[in-house]
Amino acid sequence: MAEISFNQALFEACPTGMLAIDEDVCIRWMNPALETMLNLSVDELVGKDKNTLPEGLHALFDETDMLHLSLNGDGERWLRRDVRQVEDGSQATLWLHFYQDVSQQVMAQRESEELRKQVEDLTITDELTRMSNRRAIIQALDAQVTRSRRYGNLLTLSAMRLTHPDGADQSLPDQSILVMSQYLRERLRWADVIGRFENQLFLLVMPETSIEDAENLLQQIVQECQEGALKDLAGHPVPVLKFGVSEWMKGDDPQRLITRTIESI
Repeated sequence: MAEISFNQALFEACPTGMLAIDEDVCIRWMNPALETMLNLSVDELVGKDKNTLPEGLHALFDETDMLHLSLNGDGERWLRRDVRQVEDGSQATLWLHFYQDVSQQVMAQRESEELRKQVEDLTITDELTRMSNRRAIIQALDAQVTRSRRYGNLLTLSAMRLTHPDGADQSLPDQSILVMSQYLRERLRWADVIGRFENQLFLLVMPETSIEDAENLLQQIVQECQEGALKDLAGHPVPVLKFGVSEWMKGDDPQRLITRTIESI
């Protein structure tokens, strides 16, 4: 081990991983705790610089608070680092790096995020309205597009955007969105599939329906909402409902049909 002039006894006993880097950006010393943390010996690190260390250990010289190390044959490590500048007995500058192994915490967080993503991918119900969410309504549309391609059935897609009566820039409260969604679900036919595509945008899949019939139905719904059909708003604003409709045509896939319908609002 290379000699350094400050007293090492305290640092040798410290349970926190420690590394000393000199002015030549070379590892000059490390304590036993860091040896254990990295599963590497003193001889494998001391006296080495970035050019002489394996690429998976180059992060030891990075200027970040969190290090990601790839250790050959021993997986990965995530270390939280703090750096202090000191002088040794010969007045040479050293940088002391203090390390805490947070690999288990990082892995647990990654696993939690992956599980959350898997749950979201499996969920087909919108949390607020309890109707189909974006994923489910796209699946429903895809099934109907496939059916229309095969049999030539009529298929119309409607997009309904809710806006605040004081202007489109203002967001509607959840209660307004919920009351409108409940009314739409009760008002539509049993064969229609409605889903919350975005926060204030709903898609309505209408099989066996011409674009004219879809427009007539939606115009009736708009008029009913304007005439006070929405109940239980409890003082919340009455949403303004705007809609656009498109009829499936040969060559349409679900995404093309969705885009054309939303642009028609």
